[in-house]
Amino acid sequence: MNVDWMFAFTVLVTGILVVFLVLLLLVLLISVMGKVISSISGQGTPSSGKTSSTAPAAAPKAPAPAPKAQAAPVVPSQDDLGDDVIAVISAAIAAVMDEQGIPEGSYTVKSIKRAREARPAWAMAGMQQNTRPF
Repeated sequence: MNVDWMFAFTVLVTGILVVFLVLLLLVLLISVMGKVISSISGQGTPSSGKTSSTAPAAAPKAPAPAPKAQAAPVVPSQDDLGDDVIAVISAAIAAVMDEQGIPEGSYTVKSIKRAREARPAWAMAGMQQNTRPF
């Protein structure tokens, strides 16, 4: 068997170069798309940590305190949950909204309903049995 080693080496190097050049092209394409999408959404790109010596660094502004509004009355749920459960759920929602910076009066809890199960118990048991490892 007569093997042309020079041809085999050329094919090997060409294949490796093509793969890495395509990967580099994909990385550049994804980074450009990310910059375009972030500029469209108005977020901009994070700074690289370098500051100009001529421009003073701007101090971060503290968010303005939200005006205190009266809490809207909570309509009782159809599951007849107790008042303490409704209060805990409303407090959890208020804590999440406060953490995200949403003003207190901009949302109202109108009703609380129990979420339905995605699958009945027998369907879950069948799925677990059929997807168990061998």
